[in-house]
Amino acid sequence: MSSILLVDSDGKALTVMQRRLRKNFETHIALGPRTGFQRLQEEGPYAVVMAPFSMTEMDGIDFLAKVREISPWSTRILLSDSPMDVTNLLRAINDAKVFHLLSASCDDSTLQRIVGEGVDRFSRISTSARNMNEIHAIFAKAVHELVCWLRSDVRDMISPVLPLLRSLCQSDSKSNPTVTETAFLLSVIGLIALPSALLEKIIKGQELSADELLIFAGHPEHAVEWVNHLPQLREVVEILRGYSKLLPLSLLRTSGALAKPDIPVGATLLAMVMEYRLAHFAKLETAAILSRIRSNGVYSAAQVQALETELIRMDQSVAELTLDKLRPGMIMAKAVTGERDGKEMVLVPEGYELSRTTIVFLLQSARHGQVREPVLVRGGSLIPQADNENA
Repeated sequence: MSSILLVDSDGKALTVMQRRLRKNFETHIALGPRTGFQRLQEEGPYAVVMAPFSMTEMDGIDFLAKVREISPWSTRILLSDSPMDVTNLLRAINDAKVFHLLSASCDDSTLQRIVGEGVDRFSRISTSARNMNEIHAIFAKAVHELVCWLRSDVRDMISPVLPLLRSLCQSDSKSNPTVTETAFLLSVIGLIALPSALLEKIIKGQELSADELLIFAGHPEHAVEWVNHLPQLREVVEILRGYSKLLPLSLLRTSGALAKPDIPVGATLLAMVMEYRLAHFAKLETAAILSRIRSNGVYSAAQVQALETELIRMDQSVAELTLDKLRPGMIMAKAVTGERDGKEMVLVPEGYELSRTTIVFLLQSARHGQVREPVLVRGGSLIPQADNENA
């Protein structure tokens, strides 16, 4: 059954409408717009949101216009007991983008048909959006992979914590894992714009000045400038912008971020993972890192607890493998070293999540005796992750 939300300030009318629809649809009710917004934010998205024109707190058009902002994929249906004037009809069309204006006293067959069409519309749009998100994710992985092979310092910043970010996204029902990971991958665009000396200090675990921290914290904005003109990446841009707002608060130990309701959950997770990464470069113990993250007031207790849980859960057992046994999704327990241009160097860093491209590179390098075997892989990543087959 598809889930729909019925909102009305009249409790009796709400119950009657729920009774008419619950046979064919999973119906949720909210008494008044305020409760409706709360349900959308905590339990949405809903396939269909229905509301009458006449309500006490605000009219149905203003309510559905706000629903459009909160849950743009939800189909919006406006109910009315009497004909509406031209001004309100234009508001319903232009502001709320209602799918259908329906008489509250229509017969059951008409009601079921219109709601069913609304559910089908939501299914088509959400499926299309998910497919588009997956395309964007593949694109972002390609950009990330290219940058990482050109700039090993940038690779060391993000790649080792991608599995941690993915786990946090999956454990947080309010985040969009694909969009959040895409934003993190595209943030490499901002990292390559940073001074090399600054990245070198970070990787060596050296303390940064306040000015240097601010320069580093601004790197997501460079990625925003690169993709802001693409409307299909609107959600990614919103996360990157939120990320750039939170990083200064996090890194400069400035409280108050939780008072910003416009910050997407994905942006908060990016900032927390990056703070963990920087502290890891500084060779802090896990307990000290968690204590620092808890103390800055930027993240909720639930988010920090989720981070602690994931760090404990991560399997730190190690397996020795030959290169021909490597598969996408495996995570390096120790850096893969080898020789390039006559110099000993790190080919793949510790914590890196293998992609097909990386494995091909290692196999080709091994033909010329440039890779040290065996390689060490985290035991918990020995089963390849399906999500990474296209990486």
